[in-house]
Amino acid sequence: MARVFGARCFGLCRFGQHVTRSDPMVVVAPESRIPYPRRVFCNRNLRLDRIRHVGFDMDYTLAIYEESMEHLQAEMVLERLAERYDYPRAVLEAKYQPGFAIRGLAVDMAHGNVFKMDSHRFVGRVWHGAGPLDRELRKQIYTNRKLSPADASIMMVDTLFSLPEISLYCQLVDQLHGSSASDAPHGSFERLWRDLREAMDELHRDGTLKARILADVPRYIRRDPALADTLHRFRSAGKRIFLLTNSEPHYTEAVMRFLFEGAHTAYPSWRDYFDLVITSAKKPMFFGSEEPFLEVDDQMQIASEPATQLRRGGMYVGGNFQELSRLAGLVGDDVLYVGDHIYGDILRSKRSTSWRTAMVIPELERELENTLALQPEIDELDRVEEVAFQLELDRSALARDGIRNTDLNGQLKELQQRAQALEERISHHFNPAWGQLFRDRAELSAFGAQVEDYACVYTGRVSNFRNYSPSFYFRSPRDRMSHELAR
Repeated sequence: MARVFGARCFGLCRFGQHVTRSDPMVVVAPESRIPYPRRVFCNRNLRLDRIRHVGFDMDYTLAIYEESMEHLQAEMVLERLAERYDYPRAVLEAKYQPGFAIRGLAVDMAHGNVFKMDSHRFVGRVWHGAGPLDRELRKQIYTNRKLSPADASIMMVDTLFSLPEISLYCQLVDQLHGSSASDAPHGSFERLWRDLREAMDELHRDGTLKARILADVPRYIRRDPALADTLHRFRSAGKRIFLLTNSEPHYTEAVMRFLFEGAHTAYPSWRDYFDLVITSAKKPMFFGSEEPFLEVDDQMQIASEPATQLRRGGMYVGGNFQELSRLAGLVGDDVLYVGDHIYGDILRSKRSTSWRTAMVIPELERELENTLALQPEIDELDRVEEVAFQLELDRSALARDGIRNTDLNGQLKELQQRAQALEERISHHFNPAWGQLFRDRAELSAFGAQVEDYACVYTGRVSNFRNYSPSFYFRSPRDRMSHELAR
C-alpha cells in the first residue's frame, strides 16, 4: 500500500471539543489544536471508550531516560571491556556520540558494518568504522541481497538502550581494525559486537548500572509533570491500570516513586495509581512462558509459593500471559498495552494476544519538529516528484508513437537532480548518517514499517493521551494504493 507515514493523525480537537460534519459552523483555530509533535497518531481505529484496562511498560515508556543515561552506559561498558574482556586500555578513548545512531539499524557482524534497511529489507545506507562504506564494497556485499532477520550474522537494534552500542561499535571497529575490513582477523567483527553486547547486558543484569542510576535518579530520568494527571484521567473514566515491566521490584519501586509520588493529591502513593504491578516479567517470553506469579511484600521480599490470586494493588514478579488472563481477566481487545520496545512490547503482544497496542517513541517529537522546520522543502519535493511523474507519462506517450523529445528528457533530468538534492538536504537535517527514522528515501524504513504493522496508535510520550478524552475515537485515514494517489 502506498502510504505517507506520519499522516495518520486524528488530533484535530482539543480535550472536550468535538467537531462534526453536521455542525459546519464550528471552527477550531489552528493554534488551538493539539501541537503536531504532541499528537497521538493512528494506524488502526481505536475506541478508547471500549478499553477497560490500560497497561504500561516502565523503562522508556513511563520513565524517559535523559541523554546522560546513554553517556553513563557507554562509559561503564568501555571500562568493562578493558577490565574483564582483555581489550586494550585504548578502548577507553572512544567517546559516545549522541545523535549518531537511530533505532531500526542492523549490525552485520560478518563484515563489521552497520546499515539501515527499508521496509522491503533492502539495504540503503551502510557505515563501516569512522564513515560510510565504500560504494563499490556496499554494492558487492548487499546488491541483490534481501536480508532476513533470521540471518545469524545480522543483529537488529530496536531498543533505545542499544544506541550507545552502535556508536561505540563503529568507533571500535575503526580503532581496532582500521578502515579496511580485509585486514581484520576472521570473526573479529563478530567477537567485538558480541563482547560489547554481553558486557552491556551484564551491566543491566548484575545491577551495576541501576545502582548508579538510583544514586542520582533526577540526573538520569526525566519527570513528566503531566504524567500523573494522564493516568488519573484514565482511572476517572473507570479504566483499570496495570504495570508490566521487566525491571526488578526494588528498581521499579524507586523509579515509580520518583515519577509519581507527590504528583497528584488524590494518590498518596505511586501504588495507588495501579490496580496491579508486575515486575521482572521477562518480556517477550512473558507472552508464551509458564512462569508463575510470585507476590512481593512491602519489604521487597519475594514469596516462595506461586500466587493463586492477584490482589488489587499487589506487586508481583514473573508470571505469564495465560495466568494473567485467567487470574485478572486481562484478555481481549478491551486491553490497551503501552510500551516502547517494538519486539518485546508491541510485536509480541500483538501476535500473541488480542490486546490493542500503543507505542511510545520518544524520538518522534524531534522527528516531527524537524518535519515542521523542513515543510517548505518537503512540499517542494512532493511537487517536483509529481511534475516528474506527469512528464514520464508524457514521454511514454510520445515514445509509443516513435517520438523522442530532447527538451522533455532534459526537463526530466533536471527535475530528478532537483529531487535528489532536496532529498539529501532533508535527510541530512534529520540525521546526517541515517536520515529520517521512519523513512529510507522513498520507502518506509524497516522500523517505520514495524510501527505501522504492529502499533495501533503511536506517540512521543504517554502524557500526550492527556490531550484526548478517555473515550476518544482514534480513526486511521483511508489506505490508498499507488493507482489511487496519482492519475
